[in-house]
Amino acid sequence: MVLRNFTQLLIGFFLIGTLLAGLSVSAQSVAQTYQIAINKTSYPYHFVDKEKHANGMMVELWRLWAKKQDVKVVFVPLTWKETIKQVKNGAVDIHAGLSKTPNRAEILDLGTVFFRQNRHLFLHRSIAHIKELSQLSPYTVGVVAGSSHVSSLPETAPNLTLKYYPDRHTLYKAAIAGEVLVIAGIERLSKNFPDYKLLNEKYPAFARIPYDTTDYGTAVAKGNKPLLDFIDQGMQKISAKEKSAIEKKWLGMDRSDNVITLSYFNNQMPFTDTSTAGNARGFFIELWQMWAKFSGLQVEFVIEDVNPSEQIDQDVADIHMTNVVNDNSTDDKILGPVIYSVDYGLFLSNDIDSVIHISEIQNKTIGVISTLSFVKDIHRYIKNANFVYFDDYKSLFEALERSELDIIAGQHDVIEHYLIQSKLQSTYSHYPAYSFKRAVHATLSKANPELSRLITEGFNEIPLDNLVALEKKWNLDQSSAFFERQLTLLTLTDEESLWVKEHNVVKFGITRNWVPIEFVDKYGEFKGTNPDLFQLITERLNLKIEYVVYDNFAALYTALLTGEIDVLGSIMNTEARKKEVLFTESYWSMPWVIIHPRELGKKLDLDSFSGKTLAITKGYYLVSVIRKEFPSLTLRLVDDSEEGLLAVQKGMVDGFIDNLSSGTELLKRESLVRLSMSVLDEVDRDGNHLAINKSLPILAKVLNKAVLTISDAESQKIYEQWFDISVETGLDKKLVLRVAAQVGVLIVIVIIIIMVWNRRLYLEIRNRRKLEKQMKYMATHDDLTGLANRVLLKDRLNTAITFHQRQSLLLAVLFIDLDGFKNINDNYGHDVGDELLVEIANRLKGCVRESDTVVRFGGDEFVLLLTGLHNQDEAAYIADKVLKIIQQPVPLSAVNVTIGCSIGIAMYPDDGDSDNELLKVADSLMYNAKAAGKNHYVFNRKGSRTV
Repeated sequence: MVLRNFTQLLIGFFLIGTLLAGLSVSAQSVAQTYQIAINKTSYPYHFVDKEKHANGMMVELWRLWAKKQDVKVVFVPLTWKETIKQVKNGAVDIHAGLSKTPNRAEILDLGTVFFRQNRHLFLHRSIAHIKELSQLSPYTVGVVAGSSHVSSLPETAPNLTLKYYPDRHTLYKAAIAGEVLVIAGIERLSKNFPDYKLLNEKYPAFARIPYDTTDYGTAVAKGNKPLLDFIDQGMQKISAKEKSAIEKKWLGMDRSDNVITLSYFNNQMPFTDTSTAGNARGFFIELWQMWAKFSGLQVEFVIEDVNPSEQIDQDVADIHMTNVVNDNSTDDKILGPVIYSVDYGLFLSNDIDSVIHISEIQNKTIGVISTLSFVKDIHRYIKNANFVYFDDYKSLFEALERSELDIIAGQHDVIEHYLIQSKLQSTYSHYPAYSFKRAVHATLSKANPELSRLITEGFNEIPLDNLVALEKKWNLDQSSAFFERQLTLLTLTDEESLWVKEHNVVKFGITRNWVPIEFVDKYGEFKGTNPDLFQLITERLNLKIEYVVYDNFAALYTALLTGEIDVLGSIMNTEARKKEVLFTESYWSMPWVIIHPRELGKKLDLDSFSGKTLAITKGYYLVSVIRKEFPSLTLRLVDDSEEGLLAVQKGMVDGFIDNLSSGTELLKRESLVRLSMSVLDEVDRDGNHLAINKSLPILAKVLNKAVLTISDAESQKIYEQWFDISVETGLDKKLVLRVAAQVGVLIVIVIIIIMVWNRRLYLEIRNRRKLEKQMKYMATHDDLTGLANRVLLKDRLNTAITFHQRQSLLLAVLFIDLDGFKNINDNYGHDVGDELLVEIANRLKGCVRESDTVVRFGGDEFVLLLTGLHNQDEAAYIADKVLKIIQQPVPLSAVNVTIGCSIGIAMYPDDGDSDNELLKVADSLMYNAKAAGKNHYVFNRKGSRTV
């Protein structure tokens, strides 16, 4: 009986408690408005935006909660410390969201858990190599006062020193200023920080150490359980789909599920495939794994079904990898950001004769992978062929093995993979003269379009070196080379980047027949030094070129002035033109030459043609110069080089003036045996610049940045490709005699005629080789002193570095600048200055061995390259010798002078292992020598010596 009464009593207490709980929730729910504390800078969870409004993922969640509970919420922005203090004291009802820690549990009632949150320490780029917490003891860690890091960090790593800041933005500013090299945070740095870009550069996402994971939820004042129950009641009314939508909007993914699913296609190596063990493999697989690592996410891979749209619609995959076989677009896909670019091309059977241009391919059977954009591009060039289309590479190669195809067309790397697999790599060869690029996008599920932002941010976090290394691992750096090309992209200002993005296509104007500078070949393609240079420049800016062709330079320049085109190349920046257009720096200089009949003599100058008529192209700045300085000459203006050459050949003029490159091209022609070429030393070299329409100052800035990055090696490569004037020899004399003996006397007459022509051709070849030798000398030597120039220096320096590395020897670079040269030049004129430079050059040559190199670097600067050294003292000995011999009086035609010099000495390998590093160090040390009083030399390590 007692037991029964006790049981009834317990039941009664339980019912009363339940009733009271219900009443408390009911009573609590009658309140109309709740104050919710948010932190001002906890992006993306809760923060104050630029419009001073409460915003963030938790703000949206609380607004939805208020709607479900039919109440109002007011957000109170505070610092972290104040959010906890105000909720603890009951001044604010609810905390929007915070990490649950034991310390906070003692002063607050912690309620609904929203998700798990990771804590990290972000490292400055200079210490990004550190991977363990224990290695951070020498550094101070910046934390926000009142944040969870204040209590959790000492528990996890008690050896760390903490420095406190009132809010996250103040902490970030201190980090940028270098006050701390380690900052505590959650998964990512706050993107609403005004200088986020600079912060992210100094504290990249990959340089972080995770140290703790905690629950993230809400909190109320201690003892206010009814409010927690009321909060929980409303949160339960929010569906999983509604919560997921909010999280995807702000985080790009559902926070409750930290896994991103990607679908891929089989049998597309080296990009994607499945191993025999059932694991996804390939370049794209590892690329997305790298993205996940730097995004702090996990990824899983599923094989793409036959119908990929169904898979995305059913949310089997969050991200769909590109099919390199088929690019048929459908309405049920959302195209995400570009993550890569792949190359498509042709592979020709070795039985096919050499093909110069793709349009020459005729009457062949071509197996093509049915990629719409690729197929469309091929049909632009190949008009007369039998095309056979395939849906996959397996069926294409089955046809190939049945010898049904002459040519295969498809993705470059996949075809090479299948050729090797089928042991056909020696039977089909890649045709290098044609390539088609196709962008690789991430295709997204319709259910999660916000993932696009997360993808872009993740790839932006990956160091480019890591991406290039992955590309090389899969041998894609020689074909697609998407990341390899990005290494050459220039860093632009925000203003410049925005302009390039909005004006991605730039109109370049060229003349139709200015060989080899710029011209349209017989296939309608744009060729020459300028198109090669334009391509090099625009690749570094991620710009596209649209060519506009004009018949002559005058029409081209007018088009630039009127805005029909944006840019033209190979133009001199005269004072008159500077008032009309904008210019870049010069990308190379070219001597002027005159083409004339050989009987007039050799090495002629303009004075040699006094009283005669010379042709020159309209619009050249040299026209006004010659008319002013050589009034005895009569100039005949022509439209282009062809017209000028024709005028010389017909005797209408006595010579034709053009630049060296164009003149060289003209002399290649076999019909010009009677013509010769002389370099005009009396006129300034033609500085080749880009000219830009005056309304495009930002374009001029970015093009100039690109021009300044063109290396000597790149210029030389273009130069050699287009200015090489070597020719093939004629018939072999022994072969002619052998044929004559076989065919009899009747043919001998014909053979004699051939031999006479062959002799004539031989003489022409000898003359051309002489000209070629002269041109190569001009390209690598200084005109005034005859010393090597900086082009030859770079070549010899790189060769020497390779040799000395193998032999473990030292080499020295002596950078010499004359002290007092400017005064002599100013007081006595440039002729005396030139005479002095020639004398100095001869003295320097007497200071070194034949195996060393003496270079005129420019102006009054010289460089000595000393090779085969065993110690630094050998370089010091030569430097002493140079100082003494330079100080000796120099007798010149107008005056006797005395000068000195300052020398900076860089040693390989201590001061650098590349030509640029050694020259930079030597140049810097030379300036140190000048600053220290001139007339001595300075080493980087063992001090200096004065003579």
